[in-house]
Amino acid sequence: MAVFTMDMVLFRKWTEEGWFALQVDENISMDNLNQLLDWHRPFIIRTVSNYTGRYISVENDEEYSIALSAFAEAVERFNPEKGKFLSYVKLVIESRLTSHFRKKNREPQSVSLDALYESGMDFTDYNPAISEEQDNITEEIEIFKSDLALFGMTLDSLADTAPKHRDTRQMSFVIAETTSRDTPTVELTYRKRNLPIRQVARLASVTEKIVKGNKHYITGVLIVFVRRLNYFIDWIRGGR
Repeated sequence: MAVFTMDMVLFRKWTEEGWFALQVDENISMDNLNQLLDWHRPFIIRTVSNYTGRYISVENDEEYSIALSAFAEAVERFNPEKGKFLSYVKLVIESRLTSHFRKKNREPQSVSLDALYESGMDFTDYNPAISEEQDNITEEIEIFKSDLALFGMTLDSLADTAPKHRDTRQMSFVIAETTSRDTPTVELTYRKRNLPIRQVARLASVTEKIVKGNKHYITGVLIVFVRRLNYFIDWIRGGR
């Protein structure tokens, strides 16, 4: 395991994740946990806030406490040969939050599924009696809800704005799928928290009017492809 010292910090740089340290030989170990927590606290808060789609109170939010435990877990298990530290921290935090919401929110699942069905997705193959499938579906729903929140959307709002006609849904699906393959456009969409209508129209070879008229649905399906929510992809393909 690499051994770094905090007094060898070179400088800070602003990124979308917040302020983080560009460091040489940072001591990523449990012995240095408190110092690492102090240094990366803004990153932890930003990660939880992005996941939940709301402001996080460090004094009162259960999700923040879960993130702190996840951070400690990441420090303990981090292997520098397998990637960047903060990328691994983000992965662990989001995984623990997903598990938390999955256990906490089993009751609203049927409501979520109804809203998704209203948006044109086919759930005829869903079998709640199969616990593993149920867990996977619930996890995907939580991820989907979290990303929708980044764009100011909910499952219900997605259902309300979904195209009523099958042909329009199918066209929107193709537009979203095409857009998902273009990394610069995906990055711009997430960075601006808004679908770049002109850019998407050019990629999909359709008019800006079509993209603008189905903006919310295209954004929702785009999230499904970007996040690789396989159950959702199958459902959309069946219900489009």
